This record gives sequence, structure tokens and C-alpha cells, in this order.
Amino acid sequence: MKTDLAEAIRRAARELPGGQALRLADQAGRCPGAAEAVRANLHRLVPTATFERVARRMVEAWHDASGEAVALGLRAAVRAVEAARADQAVDIVWTGPQTPEVPVRLTRAVLVDVIRSAAERLVIVSFAAYKVALVVNELADAADRGVDVRLILETSEASGGRLEVDAANAFTSLGAAVSFWVWPTDQRPVLPAGTAALHAKAAIADSHTALVTSANLTGHGMNENMELGLIVRGGSVPRRLAAHFIQLMADRVLIQVP
Repeated sequence: MKTDLAEAIRRAARELPGGQALRLADQAGRCPGAAEAVRANLHRLVPTATFERVARRMVEAWHDASGEAVALGLRAAVRAVEAARADQAVDIVWTGPQTPEVPVRLTRAVLVDVIRSAAERLVIVSFAAYKVALVVNELADAADRGVDVRLILETSEASGGRLEVDAANAFTSLGAAVSFWVWPTDQRPVLPAGTAALHAKAAIADSHTALVTSANLTGHGMNENMELGLIVRGGSVPRRLAAHFIQLMADRVLIQVP
């Protein structure tokens, strides 16, 4: 599928370091059109494979626009990407022994913050879940204030014996206040010892905050295990993660269960 020029410029701004993208824009502005850009070997301006790929894609999509227009579009895209990155904050979530570099912030506390920040939709993914009364209470509060709470959890049957009980059992008290989703066995890759596991762990509030973690929704995972995660606030990552899981639901890769 051919890439149009606007998309090629957007991807150049996202995939290249800002300095390289602006250098590409400066050189493109000196070329009246695409033919001159080809003759100028624009893709060889910076000797890296990524730069060459991005520049080639842009030149291939470049047809009738002037070099000045392409340069202006790329400079504007670079500014937009830099502004979005500046608005995004990423921090470490660590449960375990402390060092001066990474202070301990229990996964439980960060998860509670994510749940409380949701105003419209909350998506939580976990392999295992038990002994998390605090989380259950926070989810109940979220549902009470009108948040669409969606729990994507592993089942004992689909886990091939890796789980003794369904992860959803930890949340039965929530009843119909939340929706439960599973990755059905017939949608999973078949492995020599069974099927692939639903092993992801994440919590996404609306499209603005995402916690991605190694910790299951268990007492030990939330409080005592050595667990590592990242909390992302703002930027495109939470939005893309939310859209990813919602699309899996729409495509029935994930299905809702009673």
C-alpha cells in the first residue's frame, strides 16, 4: 500500500530524532520537486538505516508538492511531535529492594491512582488475581461514579492448569457493575504444551494514563514481590494502548463473558 505524503511526513517526524528530521526538512526545501530530491540523494544525508528508510518513503510519496511545502510540513510535524513528547511523563514503578536511583513505590499505590484518575473508561488486564480487597473496593467506587470498567482476565481452563481458579473469581462481588473479558482458547496460538497464556498486566485510564507492569493483581504482586513497571501519563501511549484493547474487543479476539 502506498504511503501518501502527509503520512510520510508524519512518520518522518515521529521516527527520526528531531535534529535529523529538521536537517531533512532543510535539504528538502532546497529541492524544487521530487525529481531533484532523488538526484540529490536525499536519503544519504544521514548515514543510518532508519534515516535512509524514512527519507526514501517521503521521496516516494512526494509528487506535485514543492520542496518548500514539504519542508514546511515536516518542520510543523516535528514541532507537533516534540510538543506531544514534552506533555508525556514516564516514571518507574518498583516494588522490591530500594536504591538511591529508584525509590520504592508499591504497585498497589500506583494502580489505585490510575483507577481513581479514570472518568469514562478503565481497562485492566491481568493473568492472576486474588487477595486484592483494596483494588476491588476502588473498582466498585469507579463503577459507582459511572466509569466503564472492563477486566481482561485469564481463566483456569484456558491457562492449561497454570491457574487453579479463574482470575475473575477475585471480583465476583462487583457483579454486573463491571464487564469481564477473556481471550478464548480458539483464538490462541497452539503450543507443544497447550496454548499461549494471557500474561499481560496493565491498567489504562481513559486515554491519558497507563500502567504497564510485571505484577499480577495479587497481594504479593501488589506489595511484596520484586516487580517492575512504568507509568505513562499523557502523550500517545495511553491512547494507543486503550485503542488497542478496545479494537481486540470489537474484533472478538477478546470476548465478554457473564
